[in-house]
Amino acid sequence: MLRDTVLINAAIQQGLFDAELMASTQRKARREQKDLLTALAFASRLPVSAFYRAYGALHQVPFISGKRIQASAALMRKLPRNLVERKLIIAMEPLDDGSDERIRLVMADPEDQASIQQVKRLLGKPVVIFLAEPSVLTPLIKHANQRPTPGIETGKPQQDEVAAFDPVLALNSIFDEAYLQRASDIHIEPLKESVQIRLRVDGGLQEYPTPFSLKEGLSMMSRLKVIASLDISEQRMPQDGSLTHAVADGTEFDVRVATIPTRFGERATMRLLGSDEDALSLKQIGMSAGDEQRFTAAINKPYGMILITGPTGSGKSTTLYSSLQEIADDDINILTAEDPVEYVMEGISQVQVNNKVTFADALRSFLRHDPDVIMVGEIRDGETAQIALKAAMTGHLVFSTLHTNSALGVISRLVDMGTESFLLGATLLAVIAQRLVRRLCPNCKRERDATPHECAQLGIAHNEGTKICEAVGCSACMDRGYKGRLALFETFWVDEESAELISQGASEQVLAAQAKQFYSLAKDGIAKTLQGHTSMDELARLSLLLPVVQEGEQQP
Repeated sequence: MLRDTVLINAAIQQGLFDAELMASTQRKARREQKDLLTALAFASRLPVSAFYRAYGALHQVPFISGKRIQASAALMRKLPRNLVERKLIIAMEPLDDGSDERIRLVMADPEDQASIQQVKRLLGKPVVIFLAEPSVLTPLIKHANQRPTPGIETGKPQQDEVAAFDPVLALNSIFDEAYLQRASDIHIEPLKESVQIRLRVDGGLQEYPTPFSLKEGLSMMSRLKVIASLDISEQRMPQDGSLTHAVADGTEFDVRVATIPTRFGERATMRLLGSDEDALSLKQIGMSAGDEQRFTAAINKPYGMILITGPTGSGKSTTLYSSLQEIADDDINILTAEDPVEYVMEGISQVQVNNKVTFADALRSFLRHDPDVIMVGEIRDGETAQIALKAAMTGHLVFSTLHTNSALGVISRLVDMGTESFLLGATLLAVIAQRLVRRLCPNCKRERDATPHECAQLGIAHNEGTKICEAVGCSACMDRGYKGRLALFETFWVDEESAELISQGASEQVLAAQAKQFYSLAKDGIAKTLQGHTSMDELARLSLLLPVVQEGEQQP
């Protein structure tokens, strides 16, 4: 195995963290008698695989992980089992396209020249070395070696050389990996012959590197149900629960658990809550300076309504909690009705909505508790909308969310629910629609000149000084090219003229044309692309680029 010091030095040289963090973590690890590599992983919030990727990038050894590692049964039979398991070596067939006839050798220690030479002699062919982390290779080798041992009669039990599966340790490792990768969700999905674990990182699903059998998955599911206070005997009905997990550095976060039966068994989805508390700040959510200033002014007003809109998973809750965090004070009474309570905030009374207590019930009760600020998790019906609007008119500041595709679509949506236009005009302070895009990795993003076609898509004039950035990939971002996400905002600040138009029942088109303080989602996305925060690929994914007919194409 590669020594920890070799991996740590490679990570420093690749810019994963600086020497100052290294020194402080080293002192803490020595004081608490902890493993330095693990301590550094949690201090820098990077998975251990990032250290191996850094070593691979520094020494030009390709890193490989996940399903890309396919052991060749024929080649593995030629290698001594003791060598394979002790040195963690997997032999793969050459590339199918014939471009390279060398055997691909996946190792945990590419510096072990003695083992490499021994494998070359045994296989009788040249090899090319790939690097993988030990935690990935160990279960793959276990699976590859589950074959009859020469000299032992078929049907006789063989000695089990692999330790029994520990579901407690496995589940804790999954939670730790999800925390280090800043995942928002964990999916445990039973398949026909195995269990697939996937982490949602920056909006996309990434496969967990360690494979699990169906029996191992069943053991983990039982353990999950126990710690989430679910009925372990019930496998035919959906269940919901929660738990709290503490990682190695002492950080705790809540996990919301949902299970449901599927064709091949029970699956579970876990939402990680509060694992990134730094994001609960107006400075961190990604508003432009002007919008942040207007938003701060709006949330500090004594009464009125502020609405956040967008699809599920667009960061609405983060924006709401950031707002409450900004204005929370000892002399302000803040009450919230949520389904579910995602972040527990000190000094704020948070009510969990359920079958017995609806949003409308909670709102009615709130008005008897002398609130200054009310936050409603979501306006789902006309009754909740009416009560919220009346609360905003009677001297309370009300925050809430709504599901619409645009900021101006909120007006027509609320009117469809039965609210009066004049009430909307009198109470609305601001409406914000938002979407999440991936943030380009600052360690490896590449700046280049924008082409005339790209400038046309961005709606700007082309000149030689126009620069955009594109994703590359490095060990710091796990070769994805992106690290973290930022929000794009469509903002509608309701002034006197806009309020009058809303009261008169003006359409979305009229409001967009005449509103003096309306900033579209596309404009914010284009601005953040030109600033180098995100890429054009991300704007294209959200359909925010202008359609441009290239030369030679026909207009549809």
